[in-house]
Amino acid sequence: MTTTPVAPDAGGIPDLERRLDEVVSVIQELAALRFDARATVGPAGDIVDAVAAGVNSLGEELEASYQEIERRVADRTAELAIATRELSHRALHDDLTGLANRAAFWDRLGHRLSLAGRRSCGFAVMFLDLDDFKTVNDTLGHAAGDQLLVDVAERIMSELRAGDTAARVGGDEFLVLLDEVATGEAALAVARRVNERLQAPHRFGAHTYTSTSSIGVATTMDGLATSDAIVAAADAAMYDAKRSGRGLCVLYSRDRHGQASFVDEGVPDETQPSPEDGAGGVWHRRDRPPTPLGVPDPSRV
Repeated sequence: MTTTPVAPDAGGIPDLERRLDEVVSVIQELAALRFDARATVGPAGDIVDAVAAGVNSLGEELEASYQEIERRVADRTAELAIATRELSHRALHDDLTGLANRAAFWDRLGHRLSLAGRRSCGFAVMFLDLDDFKTVNDTLGHAAGDQLLVDVAERIMSELRAGDTAARVGGDEFLVLLDEVATGEAALAVARRVNERLQAPHRFGAHTYTSTSSIGVATTMDGLATSDAIVAAADAAMYDAKRSGRGLCVLYSRDRHGQASFVDEGVPDETQPSPEDGAGGVWHRRDRPPTPLGVPDPSRV
């Protein structure tokens, strides 16, 4: 409502009541957050005109304040949305490499197992462990070690398909879910490509370093029906690869590696994951000492 000057009016009390009603109506409009409402200010300059002008001034201030509040709310809402996305990403991804973390991998593996009866193709899990990561940390420093892990993650991803999942689950341990593989040999071929890719030299400033990795592969074609069993089988095959000379890929075989199983030792240690965390527990063969994921195993260094 725009301010409209009016001529002096000799209407007396009825006109005064009309003008006061208009001012009250504008106040009610402002209270309803309709900040464009304005009262008519006449040329008489009496007390009613003064009140009307004051109400109009208040309306302008309220409108400006409300617009500022709306702007701040919009800014905070956008910031909250960004923070929520970042927290969601961090909850499911490794901070250093950007790969999926253990919780995300366990969830995707469980989901893929649930689809096994509806897919014509099987799937496989690769368990990858760097053979000489400690040497990099000890000789070139932890910054170089971190860079090596980032490089390894990028190289692993470069050999995977869109439906596959790679995760960092420990200091230098990685798990890969190959979403669709026809045979164990097909899965082993992928592991060999990844292994070959990882053996290319890494550069850390003026230093060049060549790293190797040991990879164990397990598939659902081996009758492994649970997440625990298939990861334990891949771990057993990886351990076999490391004992056999490092830089190798080994396909799990029940005849060769025995019954792969999941063992929850129940150790009251906050660093040890548990099934209640929704991220699996400690997987290993029963014929070697248990080592929580992420804790260096002397036999693998």
